Amino acid sequence: MSIVAPTDPPSSATPSWEIVPLGRAGWRICDATRGHADAARLVAYAEKSELGAIEVLWLRSPCPHRSRYRDLKELLADLDAAVAAAAEDRSTRPFEIPHFPPER
Repeated sequence: MSIVAPTDPPSSATPSWEIVPLGRAGWRICDATRGHADAARLVAYAEKSELGAIEVLWLRSPCPHRSRYRDLKELLADLDAAVAAAAEDRSTRPFEIPHFPPER
């Protein structure tokens, strides 16, 4: 069984996360916008600790700076924010490098 959130159709601008349960207290977080054969589909592993916090092992970028959350909803919101920030950074034009003529 897998849960896909958000329920909107996936697009490059709107990430869609697939949460796959692993046992009683673990999950695999996948990027549903990528193909099943794409290694970058796997984003993170998450596990609920004995104290109730969710510990996250990030496997690819962009990822949030935190790796401990209260619940999966908070984790996915932070992941959405990190992806949006990374997309915004890529939308700006890179610095131009001045051209130097070749030495003679």
